[in-house]
Amino acid sequence: MKTIRNLTNKPIKVPLPGGKALRLGPNADGTVHDKAEHHGAVKRMVEAGTISVLDGSSAGHGPRK
Repeated sequence: MKTIRNLTNKPIKVPLPGGKALRLGPNADGTVHDKAEHHGAVKRMVEAGTISVLDGSSAGHGPRK
């Protein structure tokens, strides 16, 4: 799993393979499958500095209750 971090102060929608999307609030993290990192839209957002892709799941975040 990869962690995607929103580097902006605005909510964003990250297009993912298979027609899915990840919605992230300002400065928030979300996890996606490893293959999502190679998706064209994700690559463009990384190059633009909108998001960063990190290895592993986000530390300190447990399941929501």
